[in-house]
Amino acid sequence: MELIRVDNLTKKFDELTAVDNISFTIEEGEIFGFLGPNGAGKTTTLSILSTLLSQTSGEAYVNGYNIRTHQNEVRRSIGVVFQDPTLDEELTARENMHIHGKLYGMKKPADKIDELLELVELKKWKNKLVKTFSGGMKQRLEIARGLLHEPRILFLDEPTLGLDPQTRNHLWDYIQKMNHEKKVTIILTTHYMDEADKLSDRVAIIDHGKIVALDSPKNLKAHAGGSVI
Repeated sequence: MELIRVDNLTKKFDELTAVDNISFTIEEGEIFGFLGPNGAGKTTTLSILSTLLSQTSGEAYVNGYNIRTHQNEVRRSIGVVFQDPTLDEELTARENMHIHGKLYGMKKPADKIDELLELVELKKWKNKLVKTFSGGMKQRLEIARGLLHEPRILFLDEPTLGLDPQTRNHLWDYIQKMNHEKKVTIILTTHYMDEADKLSDRVAIIDHGKIVALDSPKNLKAHAGGSVI
């Protein structure tokens, strides 16, 4: 089942074309990777799909809803974890989760909070202030919070940026676990080739706002070779 459809999407900032007439679809249950250098258009695309930015032209549908005309329905369908942290570090992990649940109108988020903190192995730290957490712990909490309202789709923007290799590997495991156990469709952006290769069912390579290749990691490597990509 098709959960995301993008048709000829373009975003311009004055003379700069950040997203240049891209089209793709994402199936339910897929981990879809956007691979490209900084400034390629990855984050801009996610911002448009999550209704934080409006497109200049083109159309996109998320969970069957038009991102221009049904923004509230789109927002209820997605969880978003962007590069910049949004946790309140003066609150505990559980308090951060609880506020998120209330913002989404959840009447009894407590049980779900404990389940998700268990999933990302933070349950025993649930009453600790977030300012005492490591970078990897904060990122795991961001992801758990993004799943609290049970979205069908989770956007992860550079989820392991700045983390050490061991923490990155652990976070990859959590992402795959969420995809398999929670049946969440995941769209992630990265400029790490190994991350796209490890996690993604399909990868769109994007540069200067254009998708220059789109296929499974295996097929991309077979077609062009890793050094060429």
